[in-house]
Amino acid sequence: MWLQWHGSVLLRLLVVAGSLTLAAGSPPRNLTRGAAMAAKNYEEYAKNTLEFATQRMRNIWSRRRDIFLSLTVKGRPYSAVNQAPLKQEIELDNYRLAYELAANLSVVPVRQLQDPLLRRRVQRLSKLQLHGLRRSDFDQSRELLHTMQTFISGRSVCHAHHQDDCQQSLAMYPHIMNQAVRSQRVEELEYYWLKWRMAINDKNTAKATFIDYVRLLRIAATYNGHVTPSRTWYLYYDTENFQRELEDVVWEVMPLYRELHAYLRKQAILTYPHRNYEEDGSISAPVLDQMIGQAWYPHPIFRVPFPNSQLPSVHQRLEQVLVTSLKINKKAAEFFESLGLNHMSDGFYEKYSRRMNDDELSTDCKSVVYYFPPEVALRYCPKLDYKKMMQMHATMSDLQYNIYKKELPFGLDTEPCPGFGSAMGEAAIIASGTPRHLHRLHILLNESLNHDQSMNRLFRMGVHTLLAVPQYFINDKFLVDVMDGRINVQDYNCAYWRLQNKYAGVAPPKMRNEKSFDPDFKFYRGLSPERSSTMKFISEVLGFQFYRAFCLASGQYQPGNPEYPLHNCDFYGSTEAGKMLREMMQLGATKHWRDIMEIATGERKLSGRGILEYFGPLFTWLKEENKRLDLEPGWDSSTMCRND
Repeated sequence: MWLQWHGSVLLRLLVVAGSLTLAAGSPPRNLTRGAAMAAKNYEEYAKNTLEFATQRMRNIWSRRRDIFLSLTVKGRPYSAVNQAPLKQEIELDNYRLAYELAANLSVVPVRQLQDPLLRRRVQRLSKLQLHGLRRSDFDQSRELLHTMQTFISGRSVCHAHHQDDCQQSLAMYPHIMNQAVRSQRVEELEYYWLKWRMAINDKNTAKATFIDYVRLLRIAATYNGHVTPSRTWYLYYDTENFQRELEDVVWEVMPLYRELHAYLRKQAILTYPHRNYEEDGSISAPVLDQMIGQAWYPHPIFRVPFPNSQLPSVHQRLEQVLVTSLKINKKAAEFFESLGLNHMSDGFYEKYSRRMNDDELSTDCKSVVYYFPPEVALRYCPKLDYKKMMQMHATMSDLQYNIYKKELPFGLDTEPCPGFGSAMGEAAIIASGTPRHLHRLHILLNESLNHDQSMNRLFRMGVHTLLAVPQYFINDKFLVDVMDGRINVQDYNCAYWRLQNKYAGVAPPKMRNEKSFDPDFKFYRGLSPERSSTMKFISEVLGFQFYRAFCLASGQYQPGNPEYPLHNCDFYGSTEAGKMLREMMQLGATKHWRDIMEIATGERKLSGRGILEYFGPLFTWLKEENKRLDLEPGWDSSTMCRND
C-alpha cells in the first residue's frame, strides 16, 4: 500500500542518514548536521504520512455525512437494515486506515520531532487498542463483543410467573431490569439474578467468550510493545499505574459510601424480613441492583429521609412549558450559549438536526451527535420528559465539543482521554437538574427546595451515583487483573466476589463456585474500549470535579454559605465558567488530559472532593441517622464463593 511503501523507502533513507542512532529524549537543541538532516526527514515523513491519512479520513467523513443526510430523505425513509452494509464498509475502512497509519508512524522516533503538535499526533496515532489487531483477529474481537452484547439484549429467561409455559422469554435489558424495579418479592429478584447467569453461561458460554476476548486484548497489547496488557487498555490515560489512582478515589469517597450502605442494608432487612441475612454486613447483589434501579422510582424499597416531604412533580409542568422535544433541544443549546459558547442557528436545526423515527424509539432512546468535519449533526430522541431534558444538556455539550474540535488536525480532534468529554457533559446535566435551573425554566415555582425536600433529592441522587461508582471500578479492575495475569482462570468467579466484597460490601444471594461466572450485565457493556467502565468512572468523578470548578467560578457555589450550596448550583450565564469550558474544548487532544483538566479544576489528579462536597449535607444526615438507629457502617471480609 502507498503508506507502507512510502514508509519503507523513507525509512531506508533515514538509516543511511544515520538517524536511527539518535538518542531518545526531548528534541536536542544542538544537532550534528547528519542528525539534524535525519530529524528533518522524520518530520517531513510524519507530515506527509498524516496528510495522506487525513485525505482518506475526509472520504470517510463524507460518507458518514451522506448517511446522516439520507436518514429522513422524503420518500426514502431511514432503514437500519439497508444502511448496515454501508456502516460496516465505513467501519472496515476506518480500521484499515488506523492500522496502516499506526504501522507507518511507529517507525518515527517521537521525541526527535521538533513540532510539539506533530509529536502529539504521532504519539497518539502510532498506538492502538483493538484496531492494532490483524484483520482476522479484529473481526473476531467484534464478533465476541457482539456475542457478549446479546447476553444483555437476548431473550433468555422465562417470566417468573410463567416458568412452566415459557412462550416469551425476557432479556436482561430492558425486561428483567424493569421487572426488578417494580418487584416486591425478593424471591423474584433472586430468580432472575440466578436464571440469567445460568442462561448465558450454559455450556460455559459466557466464561469461554470472555476468555477468548481477553486473549485478543493481550495480542493487541503486543502490537504496542506493552509487556503489561493493561497499559493498552488504559492507553489514552497515559499514566503509570492508573488503576491505583482510580482506587484512591474509591477509598476517598468510601466513608460516605459506607454510611449510605449501612442505611440501605437496614432498609433491605425491613422490606424483606424473612430472608436469611449474612452476618458480615453485606447487601445481596440482586437487592443492590434493585435499589440502583429504583433511585428515582416513586415507590422504592428504601425509605427516603423525610417521607412526608415529597419532591415536586415536574413532568406535567415540563410538558406545559417546553411543549416539544425541539424546544427542549433549544433550551439545552441556550444553556451553552449563555456561557459564551457557539450559537446553534436555525439553519443548523433545519439541515443538521434530525428526529429519530418512531421505529427507533426504544425504552431509553438516546440522542446521538454525528461528526463529519466541517459539519457536526444531531439525531435526537423526541421523548418529552425530565430525564431526556437533562440528557440533552450532555448531548449539546458533546455537540459544542465537536464544533470546537473540528478546527484541530486529524488525530488531535478528539478528547484527550476516554470519558473527558462525557465529564463536561455530566457537569451540565447536574446543573440542569437543580431546582435553581428548573425555576429559571419556569418548571418549579421556587429556586430552592425546603430542607426536607432537598435532603430527599440528595438521597435519591446518592443512590443513583454513589452505589454505581464502585461498580464501575470493580468491573474494570476485574478485567484488568485478568488481562495482567493477577487472576488466573481457575479463580475468576471467586476473585470477582472478593472485589465486590472489598470495595462495595456486596454478596451473591447464595453460595457460588467456579462453575459459575457472575459479572453483571454492565460488566459486559464495559468490555468495549469505546465505552469502558473506566470511561463511566471518569465521567462521574471528573464530572463532579468540573461541576464544582464551574460553580466556584460562577459564584453560584460559596462554601459555608447556605444560600449557595453546591447541590443547587446552576452556572447558567457564567462567562467565567464558559471560558474554562471553551478553552478545554478547543484544546481537544493537543495536550495531556491532566494539563487540560487543570485549566478548570486547578488539579492534576482525579479526586472525590466534588462528590464529597456535593453530598456533604447527606453525609452529615446519614451519620446522625445511623447513630440513632445504632447501625455500624462497614462489612466483614466474607466471600460467599468456594473454589470447587
